[in-house]
Amino acid sequence: MKSIGNLQAWGLTERELSRLANQAVVRFTLAYPDSQTVLAYPPAERRRQISARLRAKYQALKAALPPGPFEKLGSHHRPAGMRRRLPVEQLPALLALAAVEGIWVEEIEGLAPRASATEPKCWSIKARFAVQIEHATTGRQLVEERILLIAARNEEEARQKLRPTFVRYAEPYLNSDGQLVRWQFEAFLDAYEVEAGPLAGLLAAEGLEVFSETKSRRLKSEFAWLPAQAASPG
Repeated sequence: MKSIGNLQAWGLTERELSRLANQAVVRFTLAYPDSQTVLAYPPAERRRQISARLRAKYQALKAALPPGPFEKLGSHHRPAGMRRRLPVEQLPALLALAAVEGIWVEEIEGLAPRASATEPKCWSIKARFAVQIEHATTGRQLVEERILLIAARNEEEARQKLRPTFVRYAEPYLNSDGQLVRWQFEAFLDAYEVEAGPLAGLLAAEGLEVFSETKSRRLKSEFAWLPAQAASPG
């Protein structure tokens, strides 16, 4: 679901933004094209299609914004989003654009973030991910174990804050052979409260990966990924 993220830092809701005249520094994330729409293409063409559609979304977002300086996120060939300074009141309408997946508010001019009633702690969370290739059901499978740092009041909150990032992490992409690949979350493995001091303030928004390891395992049917085939492109 689309959202304007980090508003809770100022005690705001999306409905209240229309009353504000403040400028804000925000980060737009482009909506990733539906991978199902490229399955009918030959594998080598799928990646080109995804990149072309991301470039089209980036141009659509750029055209919808008023003139002004901006920072492109991602690469020229495959943009991921944009950082801009804009009036806060414009954000709900911009979130509705088809090209936009979400908006993250980094700062609001003239407003100081609220102090948290309970100071978050720094947690180190270990999780396992399976590298799934479409229709692969046998052979060896890579498994990644990641350790991420995140600020949260307790272990359960840390896990819940990480789950949305795992959904984005599992977004399918096309490898060099044109095959769909995703890094699918499987399980939380361990957790540890870290004595990080001021570092916790830097980690309040999302997890910071501090360690990653990929391993190979025998690919069993329960670990396979079998996406439905799409109809031929029209």
